[in-house]
Amino acid sequence: MGENMSKRLRLISGDSDMEERAFPNPYPDWDQGGLGLNPEADSDYGKEPLDAEGKISPRFQTKVQSKIKDLLQQMEEGLKTADPHDFSTYTGWTGVALLYLQLHRVSQEAAHLQRALDYVKRAMRTLNGRKVTFLCGDAGPLAVCAVVHHKLNNTADSQDCLSRLLQLQRSVVGPDAEMPDELLYGRAGYLYALLYVNKEIGANAVDDSVIAKVVTAILESGKNMSAEQKKSDRCPLLYEWHKKQYIGAAHGLAGIYYMLMQVLLLIQTLHKKTR
Repeated sequence: MGENMSKRLRLISGDSDMEERAFPNPYPDWDQGGLGLNPEADSDYGKEPLDAEGKISPRFQTKVQSKIKDLLQQMEEGLKTADPHDFSTYTGWTGVALLYLQLHRVSQEAAHLQRALDYVKRAMRTLNGRKVTFLCGDAGPLAVCAVVHHKLNNTADSQDCLSRLLQLQRSVVGPDAEMPDELLYGRAGYLYALLYVNKEIGANAVDDSVIAKVVTAILESGKNMSAEQKKSDRCPLLYEWHKKQYIGAAHGLAGIYYMLMQVLLLIQTLHKKTR
């Protein structure tokens, strides 16, 4: 233990060989004052990411687009041996669909949107109903599929996905729902799916009353746990994952609190109604 602590102290003090732990930076420090003064005098002008006006240069943009194309080809080749049953956003087909959806957002290429549809359809064929979160459960494929169909103007298909997403609410807020609250597998992860749909389709796609029920379930669960642990004064909202109190984003307080902060105005409204 003493040796490990010494290593940590050397890292903090800068006495360790940090060069071996980092990539070398061959570029000069940023000089805001020199931007656009005399770019043609620089022999490397045109090779840098930014042009004289501080915008991404056409040449660099072409390089980025070429690299994206290469990486997509590598990914598609690797997906030939991917798990055919992994429908998740986290590690599976829905995550690939989400990537193509983002590519369509920045490029407006119809082919990317079609690829997003192809992959999310593949995910939809393998839903199992065991988990309900955006990253690891059925809510992710359903939410992404609703958004893709919405962008393709397939209104009926989009509404069908949205309806199925909302049906999952019973297992999230029901009186007998034995569900954690964290982001990866719990209520906060389902809340993420609802907010994602509202952001992409429109603020009224998921009604506030639906979101309020999920938020209330998360708040009540946190209050009850805090009371059981006799920590209400120090931590009004306390959560556990497998009998342990985590603080991180995936299973702990950080992820849950972050999602609650996304609906802060709604929480304030709920608080006023209960006073």
